[in-house]
Amino acid sequence: MLYDYLIQNYEKGEPIFLADIFIEGMSEENIRYHLKKLTDEGMLSRFESGIYYIPKMSILGEKAVLSAETVVLHKYISRRGKRVGFYSGYTLANRLGLSTQVPLKEEITSNYAPAQVREISVKNRKYIIRRPAVEITEENAYVLQFLDCLKDIDKAAEENMEVCGKILTQYAMEHRITKEQIDRFLAYYPLKIYKAIYETEVAYVSA
Repeated sequence: MLYDYLIQNYEKGEPIFLADIFIEGMSEENIRYHLKKLTDEGMLSRFESGIYYIPKMSILGEKAVLSAETVVLHKYISRRGKRVGFYSGYTLANRLGLSTQVPLKEEITSNYAPAQVREISVKNRKYIIRRPAVEITEENAYVLQFLDCLKDIDKAAEENMEVCGKILTQYAMEHRITKEQIDRFLAYYPLKIYKAIYETEVAYVSA
């Protein structure tokens, strides 16, 4: 019954978190027992405690190994297809081209952050996970990511404010971010964000 549930709800190579499994009539202890049994039989692979996946074969006919990046993406950014987080801080600045620095620890803002700020390790890779100012949803994720970037721009960006403004304006246009959306969440951010908005002269989509 558990394996049928897993193959119906998960793709091969997709992380399966014990905390997300709910089957009526099965206790957590029972689910753990069957996960171990399926792993021993080779039908599942175990990434680490509480994290499993249905193995898929590589082009060489071997079981492909799940990466730390895939696990973190599914745990903190897109959980079961639901948007729950985004890259932030120095990681976001690098990805947007605001900085050439590649951070040693990727930074993520997520509804599933275990604390206000927590450094975690996944297979020896370091991540900094932060709680969002507002719960992240599919509808507001890009707006909150945009505001997080402005909040941290004084420390995370290498480019001057004019260049930063152009990059963030392009981001706002690409994701259809309006002034109305920005105003809805500004109160949840520190006052310095107004200074960042003024100095970058960032523009939004007209309502």
